[in-house]
Formats: sequence, structure tokens, C-alpha cells
Amino acid sequence: MKTKILFISLLFAFTIQVKAQSEKQKWSAGISLASAHYMTEFQGKTLGGKYVYQTPRFNISKYMFYNITLDVGISAAIFDSQAYTTFDGIARYDFGTSDNNVVPYILLGGSFIKAKVLTPTVNIGVGNTFWFSQKYGFNLQVMYKYSEVKFESQYSHFYTSIGLVYSFSGRTLNPRLWED
Repeated sequence: MKTKILFISLLFAFTIQVKAQSEKQKWSAGISLASAHYMTEFQGKTLGGKYVYQTPRFNISKYMFYNITLDVGISAAIFDSQAYTTFDGIARYDFGTSDNNVVPYILLGGSFIKAKVLTPTVNIGVGNTFWFSQKYGFNLQVMYKYSEVKFESQYSHFYTSIGLVYSFSGRTLNPRLWED
């Protein structure tokens, strides 16, 4: 029971993820939890495990223009026996909802993953930020990291992250439907 409480406490301690979501909040930085999920047992055995836990994941973001935010991040498997370090660069598009309480987005980018050898991937994915105050929100993100078959050192896989979001300069949120 103490192990579960400790794990949940560490989960909340390492899930702060800072993101910029609009023109008013151009720069941000963050830390979050993430995990790589390989599709088959064969891939997992070849690479050392089907799941690779990433703690912590650091990132920095900058809002550019027309609902597009550029994000770079790095994370490593510190508390996992499998070697996996990823250097990511993505562009997020938020559909013009950056001032709303719910901010869905799509993403496209690339990574260099250092597991056995350095391997490039192409990333596509989705995410959503749920803002519960002007400065804090909750973020979920899922990426599919596509690795070409010719790279035997890495297989295509899903990469998920979860975190609390902090806005440096505060946000002007649109009112909820029930608050009109």
C-alpha cells in the first residue's frame, strides 16, 4: 500500500507540463511523465521491453502564428532498465481554440531516438489541454512515432504523455457555456 501511495505521489510531483497556447503566452517550458508502447511482444523483447517509462520529460514551446506552436523536448528512461532517450521536435495546430477551456490540437514532427543506436522517426498525434483556471490545466497527448523498416534498431510505436499545464502569463479564458 505504501508503494502505491509513493507511486501516486511521484506521479503528481512529475506531471507538471508547461505550454504556451496563444499569442499572449509565447514561451513556455515543462516537465511531464511519458511512456513508449511497442505494439508486439517481439518488438518489446528485441528492444528490452514492451513499455518504456520516461521520467521526466522536459520541453520548451513557442507560439509562432496562426494557431501553430513549435515544441522541442527531451526525455530519457531513467527509472526503466531499457535504454531509450528521445529528442523531439513537433508543430502543434490548435484549431483557433487557444483561449477556450478545452484546447484540442493535432501535431506533426520528428524525433531522434537513442536506444541501441540513434534512429529517426516521423511523429503524428493528437492532444488536448483542459484548463481549470487562468494559469493551470491538465494535458494529455498521444503520438505515433513511425520508424522505417530499414532501421532495425527501432520499431514504430505509440508515445503518450500526461501532465499539469502552467501558463506563465495567465490566460483570458472564454466563459463556459453554462456561465453565459
